[in-house]
Amino acid sequence: MTFYISRYKNMDSVEFDIEIVTPMFLGGANTTDAELRVPSIKGMLRFWWRAICGIESLEEMKKTEAEIFGSTEQKASFSIQVVNSNNINSMLELKEKGEKFEVHGHYVSIIDYLSYGTYKYEKRKGNVYFKQHIAPGSSFSLKFQFYNNELKDDILRAFYFFIAYGGLGSRSRNGFGSLYIKNNDNKMRAYDQLLLSSFSAFSTKAKLFTFVQKNTWHTALSKIGMAYKEAKLCVDPLHSYNNRKLVVAPITVNKRNKADLDRHAKPYYLHVNKLKNENFQGQILFMPYNYLAEHKSYSKDKLNQYLKICEEMNAKLSELLKVQK
Repeated sequence: MTFYISRYKNMDSVEFDIEIVTPMFLGGANTTDAELRVPSIKGMLRFWWRAICGIESLEEMKKTEAEIFGSTEQKASFSIQVVNSNNINSMLELKEKGEKFEVHGHYVSIIDYLSYGTYKYEKRKGNVYFKQHIAPGSSFSLKFQFYNNELKDDILRAFYFFIAYGGLGSRSRNGFGSLYIKNNDNKMRAYDQLLLSSFSAFSTKAKLFTFVQKNTWHTALSKIGMAYKEAKLCVDPLHSYNNRKLVVAPITVNKRNKADLDRHAKPYYLHVNKLKNENFQGQILFMPYNYLAEHKSYSKDKLNQYLKICEEMNAKLSELLKVQK
């Protein structure tokens, strides 16, 4: 690998003060211990850069991606450092449970429902968390250093989308690991993509469902969690998974997967924004892709069925928005 000393001359840097909004299930080698990790942050930046880059050619996109994020043949165009991390608090117990709903005569909390996989059920104790989380209200700073200023805006724009729509750590698509920064200059424009990509990306089919403001993170997360659960249940009768399995996999029932695929990430991104007025606002981003485009079982019929089921869920989310309190 070639090493260029000139890349360290005239480096530009930016630092962000960040607050963790919802519990962050992020770990290192020991997956049960909470740990703030730079590689995980870079991984999410790469994901959101792909989602907004607007490059239709997969070959061209991978070439530009390598220039920005690096590859086996070249260094990345930037680096990230976690600083001022003294106010990072790790916890095991998750006290906030949100709303509850009934399943088989028992009441389940929506927070437990959304964080499935981070706890285990123990008789007479209920759900006991085995995976630590970084607590809401924890804060740290991220320092970006840019070696190529021509690519700086692409990196920062991906970062702003990551903050606005995504999360960090396990269960981030269910609203966990949401972040807040004070010095956001709102470079939020995504390139329009008329066609669905083979990966998750903004397109004309993307939709954003924004819910009412709440005064705590857990009431905001509870609101969107219940809405997402209701939207899923509207496409299938109770205990049936024929349609839901098109949206997400696995679907674990009694330790068995009811879906056809081992894994398929849902096109719904639950997220909680902290606002400048100190309130919290839940949102659900719908960002579909060309369903199973690179999978052996791909077919146009399955794509159309996937989009049809998503449209039914979106209609339910729109209905819930009109009657929300």
